[in-house]
Amino acid sequence: MPVTLIRVLWLKDDRPGHINKVKGFLAALANAAPLEITEWRVRWRFSVLRHLVGRLHSTRWSPAPSSVLRGFPPPGAFDLIVSAGGLTQWPNAWLAQHLRIPNVYIGSPHHFAPDAFTLIPLTDPPHERPPFLKLVLVPSEVSPDAARRCAREHFPALGETGWTLLLGGDGEGLQWSEEDFIGLTEGFLTAAGAAGQKVCVATSRRTPVRVEAALRQRCEKFPGLIAGAWFHASGGQTLPLLALLGASHRIVVTADSVSMTNEAVASGVPAVAIYPSVGVANARHELQFSRLEREGRLARLRLPESAALSDVEPPGGWHLITGDPQAELAGLALERLGLRVDT
Repeated sequence: MPVTLIRVLWLKDDRPGHINKVKGFLAALANAAPLEITEWRVRWRFSVLRHLVGRLHSTRWSPAPSSVLRGFPPPGAFDLIVSAGGLTQWPNAWLAQHLRIPNVYIGSPHHFAPDAFTLIPLTDPPHERPPFLKLVLVPSEVSPDAARRCAREHFPALGETGWTLLLGGDGEGLQWSEEDFIGLTEGFLTAAGAAGQKVCVATSRRTPVRVEAALRQRCEKFPGLIAGAWFHASGGQTLPLLALLGASHRIVVTADSVSMTNEAVASGVPAVAIYPSVGVANARHELQFSRLEREGRLARLRLPESAALSDVEPPGGWHLITGDPQAELAGLALERLGLRVDT
């Protein structure tokens, strides 16, 4: 399909991880083709409807969209639909079928047949035949160069990089106790101090408010603190994660977030994923992280092993990302989607 401009409809939910995946995919696509992006937030009338429609989709039962979604369908003419997150699956598939245009879903299709989507980019696809496309990392806007540029913008006087601690919360089958959070942070600061390193620390929406307050009090006493990005204290308006990644030469990240860990890896910096003292991550999570470890992109530790933070590495040594991990994505995606841009 030859076009001069790809008109993209982005069906959005409010999950930062899903939003960042789509941003990364669209940023890669924009390197190969001019885009006109329309963002439309998916709003289900009742949450139970989303689960019901998803489970019944395999039977080809399709309700009237206006009966389950508010303000649907979005107005406009489009060449491509893109989304991530289960909230967006059904409207993505329905619109693509009725508008007869290609669609991209970034995530596991779950109850939907894969052929409901033209392209499903994943780091761990069940196979590499269409519509699946195997990726090196979860799509994001992070690359070593982008991280360094962002760090220079936000820390113009920074003479040297340091260590960064990224704190999440419960997720992927992992549960964090207050003692685990405190133990990890104390271990991180102790190891950094012994190594003579400056530090950055960031929390997320999943970090409990009380835990963030306690950790902030401790971290702000550390003499080598470069920056603290405290999610709750700032109302979510913290320094960009990209700036913290670019100010780092070692990153410690709680293992509950696949997206945050992939972004740490994409920055080209040695990244260490930390697991809480008890609990087992779900099988898909473990497959992805063990692959990154085998490839030399990620090291892993379980508390209370944080004393090894200064020298831990993957079994085969580090093989870090050096270029843009999404560089080849645009060309492959356009070919699979059947879109050709006339220049």
